[in-house]
Amino acid sequence: MKTAALLSIVIAGLATISLARAQAISVTPDQLKWTRNPATGSEIAVVMGDPRKPGPFILRVRYQPTMKAMPHSHPADVQVTVISGTLLYGEGEKFDQKKMKQYPAGSFFVIGANVPHYEAAKGVMVFQANGTGPQVFNFVNPKDDPKNKKK
Repeated sequence: MKTAALLSIVIAGLATISLARAQAISVTPDQLKWTRNPATGSEIAVVMGDPRKPGPFILRVRYQPTMKAMPHSHPADVQVTVISGTLLYGEGEKFDQKKMKQYPAGSFFVIGANVPHYEAAKGVMVFQANGTGPQVFNFVNPKDDPKNKKK
């Protein structure tokens, strides 16, 4: 009985600390610092965490109408919420515009770990990506990886 009560107190305390910590994070759109994503040419803004390190992260990703991400995968699941515009998304090892599904603002979906996929935008588009790091881009075709392109 004492163990159960103590466990309840510890869990409640951890929940309170976690909630207080979560409430301490506050970001408004004007505070986002957009940088170029070298993997796709899109712009990214870190909202929380660091996708290169272990632990949870939240990113905002902005595509211009002509941008696209060639087939790639990530080592862990990514939760995607489209914030504005329309995201064009397809799965597979080859970029195929005809197989892309349109996700308008407000849409949500999950990209599974190690699932090859590709993206483009219909107009200017912003989506939010939530996941657990470390997260990387693994391009299906090494020629599509900017690290392998000659300068």
